[in-house]
Formats: sequence, C-alpha cells, structure tokens
Amino acid sequence: MLSAEKIARVRNFSFGATGLIGLLYAVLVVFTKRPDPMPWWLPGTVGLLSATLIFSTFRRAGPVPVQQATDELFKRCGDKAHRFGFWSALLLYPFFGFLIATGALCLTLAFPIMGTLIAAAYLLSFVIFSEWPSAE
Repeated sequence: MLSAEKIARVRNFSFGATGLIGLLYAVLVVFTKRPDPMPWWLPGTVGLLSATLIFSTFRRAGPVPVQQATDELFKRCGDKAHRFGFWSALLLYPFFGFLIATGALCLTLAFPIMGTLIAAAYLLSFVIFSEWPSAE
C-alpha cells in the first residue's frame, strides 16, 4: 500500500513535469518566434499521462492514505495555487494585449504563450506551495 507521502510526491512530480513542459513550450515560442516549437500535442499528452499517473496512484492506495494526502494542507496549497493561477492569467491579458498593440509580438505567438503559461502558473505554484510551505 502506498503512503500519503508517496502519493503527494507522485502528484507533485506529475504537476511539476506538466508545468515545466508548458513553461518550456512558452519559452521556446518566444525564442524561436514560431507558434509550434515542439510537437503541438506534447503538453496535452504529458498532462493526460500525469492525470493517469495521479489517478492510478490514488486508486492503488487505500482510503486512509488518500484521505491523508488530501488533507487541509493540500486544500490550502490548492487554494493558493488557484488564486495565483487566476491572477497570473488575468494579468497576462493586458500584458500581452500591450505587446500585441505595440507590434512587439504577433497574435499567432501570443496565444500559445498565454495558453501554456496559464496552465504552468497553477501547476508550478501548487508544487512550490506544497513542497516549500515557507514560500507562501
């Protein structure tokens, strides 16, 4: 049977890997000036694999470790990550709107950058808040 710590590690690894792929995609779009710097299906596939890994980990564990892995700290970190992800997404719109309006960035590059950064903001902030509670 899996312990609550192992469940949390798998969840954080999966969120971190998916968030890093999203961040990498956005950075590559900026540097290559192409909306498809890597296969377009890669971030989504990594997300689906992460979801499958998290689901199977929770399914294999018993009810007590699952309940321990989704305790108050998990909920608190999730709430903070949701708030951070929401405000990050909200601030991306005027920032990229300004870049598009001034001609510094074209619309076909802004959409993939924003889309992947919005997901990465939540996923990576969740990992940071849960692995380093002093970061809150």
